[in-house]
Amino acid sequence: MDLGGVGLVPTLKISETYDDNIWEAADGDEKPSSWVTVVEPSLTLGARDRLNTYQLNYRLSNSTFHSSHDDDHTDHFLRADSHMEFSARSRLDLNAGYSKQQDTRDSTNRDNDEIGNKYHSTNIGGLYGFGAESAKMQLELGANQEWRTYDNNRDSGSFTREKDRDTLSLVTTGYYRVAPKTRLLAEVQYNDYDYDTNTLDSEGYRYLVGATWDATAKTTGTVKVGYEEKDFADASKNDPDNSTWEVGVTWSPLTYSRVKLNSSSRAEEGSSTENFVDTTSYGISWEHDLTDRITTNIGYTFTDKDYEGGSNEGRNDELDSYNLGVNYKMRRWLDLGVGYSFKDNSSTDADSAYDRNQVFFSATASL
Repeated sequence: MDLGGVGLVPTLKISETYDDNIWEAADGDEKPSSWVTVVEPSLTLGARDRLNTYQLNYRLSNSTFHSSHDDDHTDHFLRADSHMEFSARSRLDLNAGYSKQQDTRDSTNRDNDEIGNKYHSTNIGGLYGFGAESAKMQLELGANQEWRTYDNNRDSGSFTREKDRDTLSLVTTGYYRVAPKTRLLAEVQYNDYDYDTNTLDSEGYRYLVGATWDATAKTTGTVKVGYEEKDFADASKNDPDNSTWEVGVTWSPLTYSRVKLNSSSRAEEGSSTENFVDTTSYGISWEHDLTDRITTNIGYTFTDKDYEGGSNEGRNDELDSYNLGVNYKMRRWLDLGVGYSFKDNSSTDADSAYDRNQVFFSATASL
C-alpha cells in the first residue's frame, strides 16, 4: 500500500497447533496437551531513498491455549532497520528493537502453579562496512547493546531474577577476496555480560577464521572455525577455553531443490544453576519445490548441551528435533501450510527429559 512514498505491508498469520506436551513435562509425569491458536498480525513501513532503505516493523503474537488458559499470552515485537550507503566503499546498517514476551512453563516453574516467565528486552546496534563489494579487501565493524529484564517468577525457586543482564557485543571482520565469489575471513568477537544480581559477570572472546562464498559449484555458505575463551569476574569460577565454529551451507543440486547444512559450537550463558552451557548443534534440512506453488521441507537437528559449574555440574542434554511440512502458495497474497514436529530430549536430569509432538495448520495473508 503506497502512502505517499512510504510503503505499508500488512500481514496476518493464523495457525492452529495440537501440542501433546505444552510444558515439556518430564517422561513419566502427566503431560498437559492442548490445541493452541496463534494469531499474528504485523505492519511493516518501508521507504527508499536511492540506495538507502528504512524499515519499521511491529508484530503482535497472541497465543490461546484452549486446555490451559493460564498459559494464554500476547507477545509484542517492534524493530527499526536502516541501510545507508555513503559511497561505493562506505555503508552503515543500523537497527533497534524492543520485545515483550512470555515463555510457556518449563522444569523451573511448571510444578509451582506459576505462569511462564515474562521478560522484556531492548537492543540497539549497527554494522559499518568499508571497502567496495568487488574490492580485494573489506572490513566490517559491528556493535550491539541489549538490556533484558524478567518481570515475574522472581522468587529464588524460579531463577528469573538472576537472569537480568546487560550485554555488550562487538565484532570485527576482515575479508580477503581470493576469487570473484569467494572471500577468506578473519573475525574477532567480544561479549561483555553484566548481571544485576548474579555472580556470572564475564567477558568472552571468540577468534575465528574461515571463508564465505556465493553460488560456487552450486553451493552458497560461510564456514568459521576458531577458539573461544571466557573470563569470569568471580575468581572462584573456572574460565573455559574451547574450540568453536559456525557453519552454514546451502547446496542446490537443482534449481528447485535446496539442502541446508548448519552446525555451531560455543559456550552459552548459564543461570544461577550453572556457570555456562557448552552447546554443540548439527542440522540438515531439505526444501523441494514440487511445483511453482507447492514446497515441501524436512529437517533434523541434534543439539548437545553440557552444563558446567553450579548445582547443574555434570548435567548433559541431548535433543533430537525432527520436522516436516508442506507450503502451498494458493494466491499471490495467501500461503497455506501444514506440518509436524517431534522433539526428544534425553537428559541426565530426570526432570528435564521429555518428548513432544506438535501438528500444525497455518494461513498467512498479506497485501
